[in-house]
Amino acid sequence: MNSQPLTAIFLVIAPVILITGLIKGFGKRFNFYEHILASAGSVLLSILVYLKLYSKVYGQTAFDPFWKSFRQLFTSGVINADYILSMNHQLGMFRNFDTAEQLAGFFIEQMKMAIPAVLLIFSLAYGVFLFLILRLIMKKFGYSTQPVLPFEEWSLPRGMGMGLVVLLLIAIMGRGLGISNFEVVQFTIAALLSFMFTVLGLSVLWFFLKAGRVPAVIRWILAILVYLFVGFGLPFLGMFDHIFHMRWKYENKFLFKNGR
Repeated sequence: MNSQPLTAIFLVIAPVILITGLIKGFGKRFNFYEHILASAGSVLLSILVYLKLYSKVYGQTAFDPFWKSFRQLFTSGVINADYILSMNHQLGMFRNFDTAEQLAGFFIEQMKMAIPAVLLIFSLAYGVFLFLILRLIMKKFGYSTQPVLPFEEWSLPRGMGMGLVVLLLIAIMGRGLGISNFEVVQFTIAALLSFMFTVLGLSVLWFFLKAGRVPAVIRWILAILVYLFVGFGLPFLGMFDHIFHMRWKYENKFLFKNGR
């Protein structure tokens, strides 16, 4: 049975309807961040319903075809599992693995741990994308909508970043105590934190490039180069700004004093 109609309904049509309804129903009663969270929640809800219906209709999870194809890459010889095992055995790794099936199974289990994080990050990114596009379309038709903050002003709501850090520390403690499933919780929170602070770091970078009157084309080139080559530092930049409010202090010290 073709799963494309079900996929289109719940991954495209349903989120568009839900987010459009939120924009029409709440308009300016929601601030920018509330719209973002509501949009991400709409996408996540659509995905969860899709995954549940998929398993009911097809008798397997939506990820099973991918796991099967991935496993076949190892067992069919497309990926040289023997070479990978040999190299890792020399490094003292995967000593309990002797077959391509075992190696593929290990990687699949590791990827399964990442599913909650992938779903959350995808929902957030896709939700933001749909909200910005739908808001622009509805604004063209005369609907009253909440202004969108310029990218250089994006920040996490007060306390949200530190709250997630605390949750991460709790998850690490839970994993250390041997509590089941806390490894997945830890990975999910860590991935979500890394994604959000990376975006925040890009926002901080864009702010200071713009404040330095760097031309737009050069700003884009620099931002892309920073992301590609030193992107690992962006989460730390975002976290530093979240804690010490660098942009706010810069505005108070330089921009407002100069009447800008």
